[in-house]
Amino acid sequence: MMANLFNLDLITARLMDSARQRAGELARRGVTPALALLSVGADEPSRLYISRKVENCRDAGIHVDAHDLPPTIGQAALLEHIARLNADPLYHGVMVQLPLPPHLDERAICRAIAVHKDVDGLHPYNIIALHDATPGIIACTVRGIAHILARVHPDLAGLQVTIIGRGELVGLPAALLLGGRSVHGNADVTVVHSRSRNIADSTRQADIVIAAAGVPGMLTPGMLRPGATVIGVGMTWHDGRMTGDLSADMTMHDGWITPPAESFGGMTRMMLLHNILDVAATNV
Repeated sequence: MMANLFNLDLITARLMDSARQRAGELARRGVTPALALLSVGADEPSRLYISRKVENCRDAGIHVDAHDLPPTIGQAALLEHIARLNADPLYHGVMVQLPLPPHLDERAICRAIAVHKDVDGLHPYNIIALHDATPGIIACTVRGIAHILARVHPDLAGLQVTIIGRGELVGLPAALLLGGRSVHGNADVTVVHSRSRNIADSTRQADIVIAAAGVPGMLTPGMLRPGATVIGVGMTWHDGRMTGDLSADMTMHDGWITPPAESFGGMTRMMLLHNILDVAATNV
């Protein structure tokens, strides 16, 4: 048996087409969707992510201004910069590229972004709202996961989902959304992590496994039940290359999976575009 591979290139292409159409409709109504993207002393991976976000925004018809701030900027100065962008009616979305230098408090910075402009979906208000019947702005990667799952599991009610990783970018918001009350939820969710005693005990019981641990090749076919759906989002940089959480032999699994060698980043960026467009649409 061979796995059924999600065609991420085709899915992202369709999402881009949809974003262009939505941006065009807003433009005809006099609204130009706009993003302010801040970075502080960005390292090589972050610069790559930023350049791709800028390119995708411009391709979709979204205005984007990249604010590259010096690595020595202090907490107070950065908070003042964010406050100005929060108050600027030009921008529908404000986001900060993570990680930040260690002298800055990432949590405080993310919380300083206005809730209604938090197109990254990382403000605590938006994270908690994921559990509601009508969630607010959904974290980009998690929205991408929900979009893909809906293609093979239109109703998650009662399905067993195991999430590997409890981080604030993917694991925590994914658990809240998929286990919550919205159309994306009602699954029975288990979260495991680096200190879990036997991760395979949980993954073998799951209908859906989401790997977001950032441990190269840690999820193998032997850790899965037959036919389980697998979404790999964890990526690790090593010697200038990205390696995913799914082992190379995951293609021997007999369920739907994301390609082990492909990054989920394209899906995340597409959902960033649609989050910006969602916010812009509320200003029409």
